[in-house]
Amino acid sequence: MSFHFLVLLMFAGAQNQTTAFDTLVRQAAGARDGKRLAEAMSFYKKALALKPDWDEGLWDYGSIAYDTDHFAECAPAFRKLTTLKPDLAPAWTMEGLCEFALHDYNAALKSLRRTEALGFREPAELARAARLHLALVLTKASHFEKALVVLTDLTRSDQKTPEITVAAGIAGLRKPWLPAEVPETDRELVWRLGDAMASAMERDPKIAVEKFQAVIHDYPNEANIHFRYGAFLTLDSPENGLMEIKKALDLDPDNIPALVNLAMVNIKQGTPQAGREYAERAVQVSPGDFATHLALGRVLLETGAPKEAALQLEVAVKLAPESPEAHFSLASAYGKLDLKADAARERAEFMRLRKSIDSANQP
Repeated sequence: MSFHFLVLLMFAGAQNQTTAFDTLVRQAAGARDGKRLAEAMSFYKKALALKPDWDEGLWDYGSIAYDTDHFAECAPAFRKLTTLKPDLAPAWTMEGLCEFALHDYNAALKSLRRTEALGFREPAELARAARLHLALVLTKASHFEKALVVLTDLTRSDQKTPEITVAAGIAGLRKPWLPAEVPETDRELVWRLGDAMASAMERDPKIAVEKFQAVIHDYPNEANIHFRYGAFLTLDSPENGLMEIKKALDLDPDNIPALVNLAMVNIKQGTPQAGREYAERAVQVSPGDFATHLALGRVLLETGAPKEAALQLEVAVKLAPESPEAHFSLASAYGKLDLKADAARERAEFMRLRKSIDSANQP
């Protein structure tokens, strides 16, 4: 067989494959537009077998799989798409939603954090879903304070919804639950605390105070309610806020947000040494929480111990690489240690993260 004939055979085979692919694409689009979704998935699957890197097909196939509850099929499709297009925020969101539906919450957290890092640059409806589910998986992973930051941003960029109210209540109580996992005995508490917190997120202080006071009246021994109310009050009435936070600590001496908050308050008041006890106890109680290491690092930095501060802040950055404040504080520690290159690197990362966050929060 001549070389020329072999080339002709190869060309004919490639041409036939192209023709087959184009036919499948038309059939898939027709079935999709005609709402024959099972048929469309079959055509898309065959087309992708011929051309695995067909990004539009991966999106359509994955989207149909998600809409028809075929989550085990949509997750790999979007995973392939994010590999091909790592800066495509909607693909990361869909990957995370598919993983969430499969109860693979660690994978969903990684995917949705990638969407966050990209500034939620996607259609508004998809961005709302990304933020809400990011908050849910952060809460499931016990990153409660970060979850509340995400929910606050979501509320202020959109509006309060029942889903936000429930998510805020769960995170406010510092319980690693999804909404469906809330025990029946705690549902009213979750809703009422979440409702008060959501009103605070909406910047409706009068209504928020009324709701906080009502829920505290009915649940006076719940430390986390006192802390959430205190944290809200400190914005306009620092003394009253601190009283509530200290009540939380009286009820629960190991209450992490109260310990961290009191350490940070002492820094702001110019008495960092008085905050050291709170920060050290917070790290001891919760060594896996970046906020505790950040608080202790800040205290040590303010009390003239930059070397010890850097060690704590390095842990904070490792635990929460997406935290601008952790990078900024570490840059300050490195600066005091005259580690110029390290300080410059951390400042650059701080600026990058702040820019990303500001971009994500723009209407």
